[in-house]
Amino acid sequence: MLLSLTVRNIALIDETSVDFFSGLHVLTGETGAGKSLIVDAMGLLLGGRADRELIRAGQDTAYVEGIFDLSDAPEALEALRKMDMAPEEGNEVILSRQLSASGRSVCRIGGLAVALQAYHSVTDRLMDLHGQHAHQSLMDDRNHLKFLDDFGSAAHQALLKDAAGRYRAWHEVSLALEETLERSRQKQDREDVLKMQRKELKGARLQRGEEEALEKERDRIRNGSKIVSAVRESYSALYEDASAVSRLRAAVDALRRIAPLGDDFSSLHERAQNVYYEAEDIALTLQGILDSLAPDPEREEQVMSRLDLIRRLSRRYGATTGDMLDRLEAIEEELRSLASLDGDIARLEDEEKKARKAYDEAADRLRASREALSGQFEKAVEAQLKDLNMAGTRFRCLLSPAQPSVSGGQTCRFMISPNRGEELQSLSRTASGGELSRLMLAIKAAAADRSTIPSMVFDEIDSGISGQAAQVTAEKMAMIARTHQVLCVTHLQQIAAMADRQFLVEKSFDGERTLSRIRLLDADGRVKEISRMLGGDPASAAVHAAEMLKSSAETRKKLNSSKD
Repeated sequence: MLLSLTVRNIALIDETSVDFFSGLHVLTGETGAGKSLIVDAMGLLLGGRADRELIRAGQDTAYVEGIFDLSDAPEALEALRKMDMAPEEGNEVILSRQLSASGRSVCRIGGLAVALQAYHSVTDRLMDLHGQHAHQSLMDDRNHLKFLDDFGSAAHQALLKDAAGRYRAWHEVSLALEETLERSRQKQDREDVLKMQRKELKGARLQRGEEEALEKERDRIRNGSKIVSAVRESYSALYEDASAVSRLRAAVDALRRIAPLGDDFSSLHERAQNVYYEAEDIALTLQGILDSLAPDPEREEQVMSRLDLIRRLSRRYGATTGDMLDRLEAIEEELRSLASLDGDIARLEDEEKKARKAYDEAADRLRASREALSGQFEKAVEAQLKDLNMAGTRFRCLLSPAQPSVSGGQTCRFMISPNRGEELQSLSRTASGGELSRLMLAIKAAAADRSTIPSMVFDEIDSGISGQAAQVTAEKMAMIARTHQVLCVTHLQQIAAMADRQFLVEKSFDGERTLSRIRLLDADGRVKEISRMLGGDPASAAVHAAEMLKSSAETRKKLNSSKD
């Protein structure tokens, strides 16, 4: 149940907060006052389309927040638990949505940002929202099956879920089988390509990191003369005539003679001796390098040829030898996979048959349930239509087989005969706007006791209804409100009078901007507002409004006693 709603910077609304309770709430006001803006804000809160045009002119963001009590929404509580999110004390949770001028929206549950899909897993179980043109959805035959299924019991909903799950399982294995069969059809060509690639990569005898070592060797070969010159010059300075090594040897000999005369001399002798040995070792190493630096044109050609091969292979198989060796492993794995295709196909064909059989059995159970359900639904809707001054109307659900789907491979088309003696015709071809509104209300009233969604929002569902039907519509709304929280935007004084609480939405001008405000009406305020809705002489309208409110209160009392 929605406890409170806060709206900021949505169209004409700068900021407003509204508290809600159980029962029937109505929003009334002059045309254009902004009543439907409240419904638009609720639609945004519930995860509806984030339209930047909702943002109040001159503002960068719009924000809507709702506090919900989930005590009567166990499915929403379960969705939260699956996300490891616990509601506040008393099963209350704060949901919010912020919309920026860039079109980006952020959904939050309990202050934590969540993905829209996760957000929907909670909000879809909290409110059933019917916008101004929701009854037009009855004009699309594709929606009729869902209306019928929504009337179903918990057992029927379980069959729906089972059929959908088994369809997805069958569809998944069917796709895997088709993909495997397609691979099988291309197997020979693919194997030929892979074997050629494997032969080329294996023949190269690549080693990880090989190109780096070859590039270093190539650089040494290219700089051979420079290296020889530097090494020779260094060796000469260290080891040839008047060399550093011979001078260090003389220094070591001199210090040896005085080493016994003190620790400082002994330490100097040891250090000089270490330097001498290191210099001698460097000289011998340089001599070895000089011996190995003889030009080797054959090795140079080998290095350049090897690097050229690696570059050519890298253009097809990967930037480095490591990448190419990884590619070789992938080729080997794919070849093994292709070799096992026949076994995979046999296994998938067996799985596909079993999955299809399981789906068919689930779909058969669902279709049987729908056949029984459709009869109950037809009677319930006809009974509701009778109350709505459409007595004699025949309503039927035409169920037809269809291709396998998550909905059980069936379609439903609503057929109606509003007048006695006339043949049933497709609803989308015959129903008027007023008939559609009453039929939508009849469907919702018939399914109200079975719906697990605790709150319903109706935006002018009474369109095209007047006279006695308006009073019956008001009573239907009150009946629904016995078991659901109901919020309704209306122009009908009968529905306004039947409400447990009435809110007035009105526009005002503060000298700079037009603002839309909403406020809860007290008893006197309700009389005044319903008088306006009635029109005519203000004094007599006020008397009539007071009588309507008194009569509606008695009707609600009777409805509540019948519930008990």
